Amino acid sequence: MGDFFDGYFTNITLEVYMGICSDMKRDIQTALGEIKPQLVFKNATYLNVFTNEFLKGDIAVSDGIFAGIGEYSGEHEIDASDYTIVPGFIDGHMHLESSIVTPAEYAKAVIHHGTSAVIADPHEIANVCGKAGIDYMIEASDNLPVDVYFMVPSCVPATQFDETGYRIDHKNVKKYLDNERVLGLAEMMNYPGVITCDREVIKKLAAA
Repeated sequence: MGDFFDGYFTNITLEVYMGICSDMKRDIQTALGEIKPQLVFKNATYLNVFTNEFLKGDIAVSDGIFAGIGEYSGEHEIDASDYTIVPGFIDGHMHLESSIVTPAEYAKAVIHHGTSAVIADPHEIANVCGKAGIDYMIEASDNLPVDVYFMVPSCVPATQFDETGYRIDHKNVKKYLDNERVLGLAEMMNYPGVITCDREVIKKLAAA
């Protein structure tokens, strides 16, 4: 396996590298039935997202990862014959502040409906509170049952006529992108600035 992964792990220690390879090998062997899964959901109805079908089968779990679907016997088994299992939903664009609750309360509300991750654009709180608002959202949403990722607001202020006093420029964009939970630049609403090649707009796009 080492040769295959050499190009993928260039900035990690040998110890971490070997640990990743070992975990992957165990997961693959579990999927193949060579190692007994730690946990099996028996006779579950599950969604095949590739064929858009609901099918029936056992789901093998290895170290918290769904390793395989088929026929398995595990160290621990749960009768899931009355349950339907689907992948966690991902909300690809939302504004946490629009929920009018804290990130923790928001996570409590949506996790029960199957949402396991969100990608938030803190555009609104940034226009009201500036960088302090973005920093609060990132800090307050860490270690929640829902994985929360962010995009850097592209238009703070929202227009050149706004007078909130806060500004997120291309330097701020670069800074926030150093955070592993910040994925990129949020929707560029200032399309006139794109069309006219506004200097700051182009710098923001280039930074992302």
